Amino acid sequence: MRLLTVAALSVMLAGAVAGHAFAHTVALGGSPDLGWSRQPWVLCSLGTAIAWYVAGLLRMRRRDGLDRVVGSAEVAAFAAGMLVLVIALVSPLDAMGEDLFAAHMVQHLLLMLVAPPLLVAGRPAIVFVWAFAPKLRKRIGRVWTGSGLGRGVAWLMSPMLVWLLLSGSFAFWHLPAPYQWALRHELVHAVEHLSFFVTALMFWTIIIEPGGRRRIGYGATLVFVATTAVFSSLPGALIFLAPRPFYPVHEAGAAAWGLTLLEDQQIAGVIMWIPAGMVYLAAVQWVFLRWLRESERRVSLPMDQKALLPVLALALVAGVAGLGETARAQTQTLFAQDRAPSFGGNPERGASLIRDYGCGACHVVPGIAGADGIVGPPLTMIGRRIYLAGLLRNTPDNMMTWLRQPQQVVPGNAMPDMGVTPQDARDIAAYLYTLR
Repeated sequence: MRLLTVAALSVMLAGAVAGHAFAHTVALGGSPDLGWSRQPWVLCSLGTAIAWYVAGLLRMRRRDGLDRVVGSAEVAAFAAGMLVLVIALVSPLDAMGEDLFAAHMVQHLLLMLVAPPLLVAGRPAIVFVWAFAPKLRKRIGRVWTGSGLGRGVAWLMSPMLVWLLLSGSFAFWHLPAPYQWALRHELVHAVEHLSFFVTALMFWTIIIEPGGRRRIGYGATLVFVATTAVFSSLPGALIFLAPRPFYPVHEAGAAAWGLTLLEDQQIAGVIMWIPAGMVYLAAVQWVFLRWLRESERRVSLPMDQKALLPVLALALVAGVAGLGETARAQTQTLFAQDRAPSFGGNPERGASLIRDYGCGACHVVPGIAGADGIVGPPLTMIGRRIYLAGLLRNTPDNMMTWLRQPQQVVPGNAMPDMGVTPQDARDIAAYLYTLR
């Protein structure tokens, strides 16, 4: 009876959180309106998992010695994993993910690289089984072995199949057509997220092996993680380096947040490329250190070789730190436009020239009276954009080239050659870089 009470309280707690949530809507051309999600199937799933885990944990605590199987560290890992799922699926991040491709990629990474390893470390399978009464546990065990269900799960958990399922689902759902299909249909979107989450649970189970008995050795596990990391980084790199946007479904949402489609896509590519790579690198480091520890236990190494083990560990840590520094430097380079460049132009004269050349007849130019044209794209925050005309990197030289010779850069585009002089182009660019 007490277990049922705990389960009911857990579900009621999830419902109370949902009661304070409100749905979100984003109006075309308006400001984003974010809220906490209250999708029933998500809240019920999270509440049921929490209640089930608590019920199993309470029953295990009544048996001496089982606190060593699932201790405070495992409970904390499970709680952290559930909190990450709430952030990914219930918090305003879920609403933001419908607007911005970049926010959606953060959501995907939480579902694949943060929540699953924490949940696997929490050993939920054994805790869930212990939530049942002893007779029912025995019956579940007989069904598991007698029906072939255990053999089927063992086959599904073969490393090669898990690698194919994880990599295949990741690649498929980030293709433009399937991705936009999922975003437009709630049921398909749920299937997409479930495929990410379930295959990630399988992947991290093979890496962590919370039960202690490994399916593959540590060397093979390193290859397993490294190849997954390489394959998973390719979509992020391609998305970031693409010269045009692939996901027009986010056009209204990106505009509501003051971004172009291409800018949103490039930020998403960086998120998929660098932070995800760091998580995989951390997993490689963890497996490598476990491998060293296992080797030291099994083999009595000479003292001089034992002394090399901490050196190798430190070298690996230094490699991780070096990659982090490289990632930081790359990010600073990629977004160097966040600081207005100084290249000798006069912004005040540039504002006057924008009026004289009549740029406001085609563009919305903040700070310029009467500059409210709708022929060309608005120049709001152009100083922070990564690309100009979807083709040129946003640098002072490229900006001045585009202002002086737009028809040579993109023949046939709507912007005419206005006969802008080099000094005028420099001053106009200086003003445009103040629009941040």
